Amino acid sequence: MSSSGGWLEIEIDLVGGELRARGLGCRNEQPEPYTLGPGFTMDFLGALASRVSAAAGRGEPLGAGRAQAVQDLHGALFRGELQEVLARLREAFAGRPLLLRLMLREEGLQAFPWEALCEPRTEFGFLGNSPKLLPVRGVRSSEPWQPREVRGAVRVLAIAPLHEGAPGRLHEALHESLESGAVEWLEPLTGRRAGKAFLFEYLRPTAPHVIHFLGHGGLKEGKPVLRLADEEGEESWVPVELLAQQLQQVYGRGPLRLIVLEACEGAKPGALASAAELLARTGVDAVIAHLWPVRADVARRCSSAFYRALTGEGDVALSLNEARRQLLLDMKGSAEAFSPVLYLRGHDSVLFDFAGRKVLPHPSAGVPPPGARAPALALRKLLEEPFTLFVGDLWEGQDPILHGLYERLHRKLAGKMGVEPPAQALSALAQHFVLHLGKEALDAEFQQVFGQTDFMPPLAGALARRLGAGVHVTLLRLPVLELALARYRPDLTIHVIQPSLHVGGDATIMRREAGGDRWEQLKQVPASLEAEQGMVVLRLCSGYLPVHDFRQPFLTEDDYLLGARGLESLLTPDLAAWLQGELRLHPVLLLGLSMLNWNHRILLYRLFGGRQLDRGSLAILSPEAREQELWERGKGLPNGQGLQTLELTDEDLVAQLEALRVGEVA
Repeated sequence: MSSSGGWLEIEIDLVGGELRARGLGCRNEQPEPYTLGPGFTMDFLGALASRVSAAAGRGEPLGAGRAQAVQDLHGALFRGELQEVLARLREAFAGRPLLLRLMLREEGLQAFPWEALCEPRTEFGFLGNSPKLLPVRGVRSSEPWQPREVRGAVRVLAIAPLHEGAPGRLHEALHESLESGAVEWLEPLTGRRAGKAFLFEYLRPTAPHVIHFLGHGGLKEGKPVLRLADEEGEESWVPVELLAQQLQQVYGRGPLRLIVLEACEGAKPGALASAAELLARTGVDAVIAHLWPVRADVARRCSSAFYRALTGEGDVALSLNEARRQLLLDMKGSAEAFSPVLYLRGHDSVLFDFAGRKVLPHPSAGVPPPGARAPALALRKLLEEPFTLFVGDLWEGQDPILHGLYERLHRKLAGKMGVEPPAQALSALAQHFVLHLGKEALDAEFQQVFGQTDFMPPLAGALARRLGAGVHVTLLRLPVLELALARYRPDLTIHVIQPSLHVGGDATIMRREAGGDRWEQLKQVPASLEAEQGMVVLRLCSGYLPVHDFRQPFLTEDDYLLGARGLESLLTPDLAAWLQGELRLHPVLLLGLSMLNWNHRILLYRLFGGRQLDRGSLAILSPEAREQELWERGKGLPNGQGLQTLELTDEDLVAQLEALRVGEVA
C-alpha cells in the first residue's frame, strides 16, 4: 500500500496568552503565522475539553452549545492563507485524504480533543471522522521511519497485566479479522508474565507488528507510567521512558510499528510527554491512546472497526478515522468517539506495505469442513428464539480428564483393597473410594486432575456466541461455560449459582458485571434476577468456580442421592420459582448427557420435576451412544415426553453453528 503523499502540518502554541498557528505544506508552503482570535484562549480550550469529556462520560453527543464551540474553533483555525494552502493541496493530490499533522507543545493543547473540531454548517463534519483530512498528533524524533513490508497476517500481541479476561474480549473484537487471516493472534502476556520481572524477557522471542496494552496508565511525579502485574500485593508501575527504551532495544527497526494503549490515562499529558508521545518518539512509529476513560463495549467496537480497516489498508490514520465514524454511527453520535487519538512519528500514516501480501483464511472461518452435514432444521429453529442450554459432563473433549480421574481412583483403591475393583461407573467407583479412603482423599485426587487442566474446547466459544439472557445449566466441574460466556458475551451480566454439597448448606453466588473483568462473590442470594438484562448459570455438580476456587464436587453416588435437591431447597422461594419459570418458558438444548447415566436422569428430574420439556427442545447425542430411540420415545425423561435428537460429534456441531452464523451475517 503506497501513501497518499500529501500532508499539512499545523503547529499550535501559546504566545503572549494567545493561541498562534503556523502552517507548513508538504511542498514547502509556509503561510504567514496567525492568532486564532481573542476569544480562543487556554481557558476556553480547558473548559471546552472538560465539557466534551463530560459528554463522553455520559455516552452523549456534544449537544448544541459544545457543537457550536467546536465549529467556531474550526473556523478560527482553518482560514486565510492556511485555508488556501489546504485547498491547493487537495487539488494537487486529486482529492485523496491529506494527513493533518498537529504539532502541540503545551500540555493543555495536548489534552484538548482537536479531533472533535467540526466544519461549520455540518452536523458530523468532525476532523476525527473526516474522509478528507486525517488528523494525527505529530511527534518530533531523530529516529528514522519507513513502512514495514508485511507478507502475511498482521501479528497482534495483547498485554493485560491485571485483567486476564481482557485479551479474550479483544480476541472477540478481532474475530472477523482473525477468521479472514488478516490478523494473527499471538499468545497474550497476562499475570506474572506481564510483570516487571518477566515482561522484557517474554517480549524478546515475540515478533508482533502491533502491541495492544489493556490496563492502567497514569502519572507519577508528573511522568507517564503504565501499571504492570502487582508484585507481592503491591502496585507495580513502569516508567514509559524505560519501556520505550526496551522496545527499541528488543525490536530495533524490526516488525513492531504500532502500540495501542487501551488505558484510562494513556494519552494524558505529563511533564516529559504523554505516554503515547513518548513511545512514538522513541519506541515505535505510531501510538493510539485515549484522552479519557471509555466504556468496555466502546473500546471493543473501536478495536474491531480499527483493525478491520488497518489490515485492509495499512494506513493507521485512515483506519482510526473509520473507527471513529463507526463509533459515531453505533453510539448515536456519542462524544466517546473523540477519545482515541493517534501520535505519529513521520509524515506518512501508512505503516504497513501489503503489496506482496498473501493471507489464508483461518481453518474455522465459518465454512463447514468437507463431509459435514448442512445445518439441521431442528437446530436452526431452536436457535431462532431464546433457549436454555443444558450441558452435561459427557463432553467429548473432557473424556480424557474424566478417564484420568477414573484411572487414579481405580489404581489407589486397588492398592488399598489389595484386589482390582470391578469395572463400574465413575460415581460408584468414587463412592467406594470414599468409603475406603475418605472424602478428603477424593478431593485431593480431583484437584490433582482437574486443577491442572485448562479445558476450553472450540465448542464452548461457538455455543457462548449463541447464548442470550436467561438461565443455563452446566454439570461440568470446570467453569468452561462461565469463562466462555465472559469472553464472548461481555455485554451481559452473569450470575453463577453453585449449590452446597451439604444438606442445608448455603449456595455460592458469583457475579461478573457487564463490561467488567472481575468475578465477585455475593454474601447473599439476590431476591430476584432479571434474565432480560443478564444470564444465570446453574452449576449443579459444583467443582471449580470461575476464579479457580475449589468447592467439593458431586462425584459419589451419595452426593447425587443426598445433595441433588430441588431449586426450592437451594434458594429463596421467590428466586427458585422464578428460575423454574424461566426453565419452563424456553426450549432446551441438551448436550453431553446420556439417558443410560442415572446421575443425569436424577438431575433432570430434580430440575424439571414432572413437567415435560418444551416441544422445541433438542438433544445433541454422540453418534457412538446409540441412544436416539430412548430420547425420542421419552424413556427416562421427566413426564415421559420424547424429544427431537441429532447425532453430531463436537466438531460437526461447531461446523453447523458456524455455518448458521455465517448465513445470518450474509
